[in-house]
Amino acid sequence: MASSLASPFVTVTAQTAVPVVPDEDAWNAHLNQLVADGSLHPIEAAMARGLPAPRRATFVAGRQALRDALRALPEVAPVADEAIRRTARGAPALPQAVTGSITHKRTRAMAAVAPRVPGLHHLGLDLERRPQPADLDKPSIARKILTAREYAAVEALGTDPLHQREQVLVHFALKEAVYKAIDPFVERYVRFTEVELQVTQPGDTQVTLLLPEMAQGPTAVRATWHFDAEWIVATAYSVDRRDSDASP
Repeated sequence: MASSLASPFVTVTAQTAVPVVPDEDAWNAHLNQLVADGSLHPIEAAMARGLPAPRRATFVAGRQALRDALRALPEVAPVADEAIRRTARGAPALPQAVTGSITHKRTRAMAAVAPRVPGLHHLGLDLERRPQPADLDKPSIARKILTAREYAAVEALGTDPLHQREQVLVHFALKEAVYKAIDPFVERYVRFTEVELQVTQPGDTQVTLLLPEMAQGPTAVRATWHFDAEWIVATAYSVDRRDSDASP
């Protein structure tokens, strides 16, 4: 099943730096300040305190970004004052009126939210850092994440190894976003080869779901991507298949 459409829904994104906090005393002070500022709900601060320090930092930054994104979306802004818990699968537990996703790397967290309009089920977001020349000394993940068709398409791009490496990461980011958008349906680990992409320039991407439980089902996926300075940002939306098939 394939679908194709760029930026199909009104979506708000926000990002924030992952904090560097030296010790537990500093963490307590930092969390208390975030609660006082309204950047973090007391329940979320309690959740953060139960996490190891590295995971705590990305959790806090992700919740801050998500709250900023919610506050920028008038239809659901009041939700931003509520505690954002986690689902059994680890995603943010948002009210039915909104769908959203969080992604983070070591230094940056990002969130995206969209009103859940008819036809839209879930949103998935991923953030990856664009490769630098020094990264060419590291093994490529191409063979691990690309289908044979995708691998051939990347190889056909030419002989610039950095450009090829970047396109592999574009595929990786898109697939991670797709997995988040379909996870509420499949509730399992999805292999990289169970999703196949036809990636063009920044913007529209054709997504083909090869998962047996979704290949002929009522749900399709639309995905888009772009560069944001040194970052690759990928967004995916799970939607009603009939709406996807009717798209131009």
